Amino acid sequence: MEVSILIVGSLLWDSRSRRESWRQSRLILNKAVSVEVPIRYRRQSQSRGNTYTMTFVKDGPLGQGILVPCKASVSDTADLVSEAEELWMAEQPDAEPTSIGASWGCVGALFSERSLQSSLSLCWMKHFHSKSSPISPVDKDGFLNISWPNILGNGPAQAEIILATATKGKSIQPTPEQVAEAWINQDNGYEEYFFENVKHGIRTPEDGLIWEKIKTAKPKWLTEKSYAEVAAILETEARSGV
Repeated sequence: MEVSILIVGSLLWDSRSRRESWRQSRLILNKAVSVEVPIRYRRQSQSRGNTYTMTFVKDGPLGQGILVPCKASVSDTADLVSEAEELWMAEQPDAEPTSIGASWGCVGALFSERSLQSSLSLCWMKHFHSKSSPISPVDKDGFLNISWPNILGNGPAQAEIILATATKGKSIQPTPEQVAEAWINQDNGYEEYFFENVKHGIRTPEDGLIWEKIKTAKPKWLTEKSYAEVAAILETEARSGV
């Protein structure tokens, strides 16, 4: 069966060696596609100065994530578990080798209608019960409880199984202004998360509002030359009403 990884954050662009080696060894990067998924900036990350990172939301407006096929196909539970473990190690490099989750996040699986009828989905559920705990929208059985993603302008994604990491967000959704302010009120480079997401096609419906708040506040880091390309994209969208 064909397996793909649904990415909605820094796993796609973070240059740290573990993530870079995971992408190069496990994924077919030149076959990545943009897909519609329900995502918001909702997790307040201590490792990023309490700025916000992306989460899935069970019910919410659709944003844009990136779906990347795995190099290896899956024929049994061991294959699927191996992809999940490698994904989690890319997410948390200091995790135990057989881990697929922690208190703040976990790997979830989304099965197509055909693959859901296979014994593989039941085996995944049993493995998840023994190895992890649910983080919404991953349910108690390890299934990612969102709609099957559509490729932008091209119908449903073709994968048979999709793996993704869900992370625990705040119980109350922060406003776009609060999300922006968390980046504005720091000078440690954590705003990179927003700019790199936009650059790599990971988008939320609130990006325009976040950008307007940042632009108005004029933080010192906004003059960084590396942000000019993304700033131009966001400005073009603002002028066109996107």
